[in-house]
Amino acid sequence: MTYGGFIFRKIEKVKNMKRLVFLGALLGFSLIGNVSANEFPNMVGIWEGSSEAVVLGNAFYYKDNAVETTPRVSSAKFTLNLTHQEGRLFWGTLTSNHMTESWIGTFWNDAQSFQAVDSDGQVVGRMIDKNAMQLVYTQTGSTLITSHVVFSRKQ
Repeated sequence: MTYGGFIFRKIEKVKNMKRLVFLGALLGFSLIGNVSANEFPNMVGIWEGSSEAVVLGNAFYYKDNAVETTPRVSSAKFTLNLTHQEGRLFWGTLTSNHMTESWIGTFWNDAQSFQAVDSDGQVVGRMIDKNAMQLVYTQTGSTLITSHVVFSRKQ
């Protein structure tokens, strides 16, 4: 065997190893990104929670001592009635003592994190377990709100 043949075989082995590592990584990433519809948590049900919020302006959900130019700490009780789900997508209504509005959301591929919207704000949330979730709600515009809610499933 010549020295050149030895080097050629080593180079081929290295190339083959690189191909194998690349294909393994590609397969691994493709498996991580594929979540089937039955792998998303079941969101349908009635969920209840109380918020901790900072509010600036006249917010519909927070009617306590509204001083429109000064931020204030407030809280409200909410009922989230999620009536439909198709795979990662879910929807229903959010209700407090002062109003009810539509609420729609979708899961990220990790099947635990989600985002949702209502008529004037956005939600970033995460499942704690199958019967509890936490979320942060933000609203911008003439009224500013940021709040944290832990919801527990009641039904």
